[in-house]
Amino acid sequence: MTISTLLITGGTGFIGTQLQKHFAKKNIAVTLLKRDSPIEGTFDGIINLAGHPLNKNRWNQKIKKLIYDSRISTTQRIVDYIKNTPHKPKFLISGSAIGYYEAENTFSHKLCHDWEKTAREAENYGVRVCLMRTGIVLGKNGGALATMLPAFKLGLGAQIGNGLQWMSWIHMNDLINMIDFIITHEEINGPVNFTAPHPVTHKAFVQTLAKTLHRPCLLKLPEFIVKMLFGQMGQELLLTGKPILPDKVLSLGYHFKFPLLKEALNDIFGDAS
Repeated sequence: MTISTLLITGGTGFIGTQLQKHFAKKNIAVTLLKRDSPIEGTFDGIINLAGHPLNKNRWNQKIKKLIYDSRISTTQRIVDYIKNTPHKPKFLISGSAIGYYEAENTFSHKLCHDWEKTAREAENYGVRVCLMRTGIVLGKNGGALATMLPAFKLGLGAQIGNGLQWMSWIHMNDLINMIDFIITHEEINGPVNFTAPHPVTHKAFVQTLAKTLHRPCLLKLPEFIVKMLFGQMGQELLLTGKPILPDKVLSLGYHFKFPLLKEALNDIFGDAS
């Protein structure tokens, strides 16, 4: 599929910024949707990444409403635009997360479920919809690593809880390449797991990160401290996790540039090994 114009929401965030650079190199015109501005023009495709950060604030009812509404309302605006525009985009790639796989009574699951349900309304208007069930994105200058690095560089990195919770992660390079892969493979629709093929336990993750940075990781943050400090956010984002595999793209021939955590971290941190 050849495309020349894209609309991206959340384009100034961690992932969106890298996508802008990527598509600029391919001479694809990118329009960024600003908050509360109308959607104008026609586009070959839409990539929807907008949403208030999940881990910026301790969750309370107000913050959870902000997290929820920022995703659902933007996605609904896109669906309404698709409904009314005479020139439909060929595809909508809409954000989600592997939180979809958490228990149905969790906020993470409800958020992803409703977000995906809203996006799939675009299918009613003949638009191919793909849902990015994204794991922990590893890259420079943002995301989970930016939060973890200050402590780890000081040798104060810590294992959270018993360390047995799974961390399903993906290198930013593979995330962007997978979006390209989805765009060009028109047979792909519905949920797509944006995770590397080799998830690791939290204990393995922090030990590998510490080794990459040539620092120790000897501390442990007990579960009860995590719950006390971070509440529901800590329980759902830090203490739980499942091994989620990218079966759909692997079955169609996608080759990961960084399938292993050690390779991914070595790339991000230069010549560290």
